[in-house]
Amino acid sequence: MGLYDSYVTAQATIQAAIEPSRLWRGSNSKRMRYQVQAGAEEVTRRITETVAVLDNSCENPTSGNPMRFKLLSHKPGKYVSMFILTPYWCDKATFEVHPEGQNKCSMVAFARSTGVLPIVLPFSFLINTALFFVPFTDALGKMSKYVIKQVVQQSGLQANVL
Repeated sequence: MGLYDSYVTAQATIQAAIEPSRLWRGSNSKRMRYQVQAGAEEVTRRITETVAVLDNSCENPTSGNPMRFKLLSHKPGKYVSMFILTPYWCDKATFEVHPEGQNKCSMVAFARSTGVLPIVLPFSFLINTALFFVPFTDALGKMSKYVIKQVVQQSGLQANVL
């Protein structure tokens, strides 16, 4: 990983953790619910593995540039959280899993933009925090929905939208 990638990844990690855009969730996020035919630990394992598969291979539908997927955190059988660089913006997606029997669970996928300014600007996480009150959109949640669908599809899970 080069210096530029290290710099952007470091800033994206900080921005994904503090999420300055929390105030305006309606315009820059999407929540989807799924019924999944698998155990909770298998679901989180497959989603975690999917992060590496999608990294640099999933194209941004708007620009055509490859998106970077990075695992942020995960707890087996509970949740997987990742950030996505698209390529100048930092989005975050979290997949929460709730067991509903032996080989069945529900999953809530929540994807959102993390700030109004591009992540490539120096100290953008600080500026985005200062500008938390500025509303913005990711095409009314279209990018967030696209990210969720790509992760679920690539994971190979038998998942039905609720």
